[in-house]
Amino acid sequence: MWLEMDVKHRTPRSRTPSMGSDENDECQQPLLVNDDTEDPDVVDADSMRFFTVEDAVERVGFGRFQVMIIFFVGAFSISNAMAVMMIAVLAPVLRCEWWLENWQVALFTTMLFAGMLVFSVPFGTVADRYGRWPALWMVAFGISCFNFLTAFSPNYYWVVILRTMLGVTFAGGPQMDTLLMEFMPSKYRAKAYLIYAIFWSFGGSAVIMLAYLVVPTLGWRYLVVFSCIPGFFVLIFFKALPESVRYYMAAGKRIKALQVLERMARMNRATLPPGKLVKSSEAPRGTMKELFKRKHLRTLIQDVMLWCGAGALYYGIVLVSSEIMESKASCTGSSVHGSSDVIPCSCKPLTSKDYISMIVSTYGEFIQMPINLFLVDLIGRKLTLTLNLALVCTFFMLLNMCTSVALTTFFLFGVRAFISGAFSMVYIYTVEYFPTNVRALAIGTCSTVARVGAMTTPFIAQVLLNYSLSLALYVYGGLAGFCCLVALLLPQDTMGRKLQDDVHVVSTDSQQPSEQAA
Repeated sequence: MWLEMDVKHRTPRSRTPSMGSDENDECQQPLLVNDDTEDPDVVDADSMRFFTVEDAVERVGFGRFQVMIIFFVGAFSISNAMAVMMIAVLAPVLRCEWWLENWQVALFTTMLFAGMLVFSVPFGTVADRYGRWPALWMVAFGISCFNFLTAFSPNYYWVVILRTMLGVTFAGGPQMDTLLMEFMPSKYRAKAYLIYAIFWSFGGSAVIMLAYLVVPTLGWRYLVVFSCIPGFFVLIFFKALPESVRYYMAAGKRIKALQVLERMARMNRATLPPGKLVKSSEAPRGTMKELFKRKHLRTLIQDVMLWCGAGALYYGIVLVSSEIMESKASCTGSSVHGSSDVIPCSCKPLTSKDYISMIVSTYGEFIQMPINLFLVDLIGRKLTLTLNLALVCTFFMLLNMCTSVALTTFFLFGVRAFISGAFSMVYIYTVEYFPTNVRALAIGTCSTVARVGAMTTPFIAQVLLNYSLSLALYVYGGLAGFCCLVALLLPQDTMGRKLQDDVHVVSTDSQQPSEQAA
């Protein structure tokens, strides 16, 4: 009885039970799930063991819970990809319907990325301070809403406004990657992300195939409506998505963190480590001061360079694919359009061959997955990223050759494959390097810089390319080569590194310094 009253009223004990006794274990057990304001001084430190979120995730391992997370965030990624990657089809279709100038087509695409640019950092701050779940719900709702409204746009200006708002909400999309990685054991983290990245590729290819079936018969407005269907299903089942347990611990919400960990253990048919889940440190969450600490500065600078280059290269190849195919047809004499370096700015409706070429090039994103799965834990994140960028540079330079349409499609296939792989590796490296208290902010900041690169690429792909195809391709190839060098000079690899939580063990007055250190 005195033991129960001791815990209830939190008064010092009149005597100390022997270490390892059952009586002592029973009196400590309620403290493992007590409120977040409990006083740790009532716990006998000599008989208490501690574990962190990382310990729990590693012990529970990879199982049904992680598979559920991958499929949910995969469905989310499909809906996002179908909304965003539609630019490859909408740009030429709207050019013909409303007789747009080159700069208008470029502006239509750029404003999408401008919205992402402005709100990527605010979404990262929201995700670090208030949780990944509320930030992602706003993203899912906003993308579904603004994408659907685009179908009812009366003119070009309304399309630009609504696509800008779509970009604003999509700015928080990378936080889904953060949530996914925070639930993955270190052994499976990179592999799980590379598998998850396939869902984005599936969404990108699905919207091109849907356009091939819908646009010639029903028009682009029906394409937009049909592309909203996956997003509506994501919203319906969004409540099943758990909040990040690492965020809960960073926010000091240990009860909720334990509930999520117990759910993960039940689904994986495993057990949590014995002892007490330690509180996270009181380091500020989601602040630029924490992100720009000296220990992170060099890696952060190189990281944002890689994100910027990856954004420009990825969306660049998406936008220039149809123009390159048309130019190569002229080069080989199978088209009546003039020289290979001059592409007329008049309306060129997409043909069946154009759709098929774009679909084939998107399949390159599926091919990179097994290659990177093999390399990522063999040679490390840094060298895998460097190799991907080197191959992107090589294939961009090969596109300058005057060759057959089949070989040109293969080169496009190679660029699309390895820039997708490079983008995936940049995501993995950023998530694994930065600690929990600024991880979402780091993703948001890097994503902002990536949108700067994406904003510039329409003027290369849709304006400069109309004057000189070779010059545009040399710009892309040179950028890929520069990013390859930056990746090679990254100060460290993150292969096998645990996600940093900045946690500390809550000490007691009875502990000696040596015990606290242990």
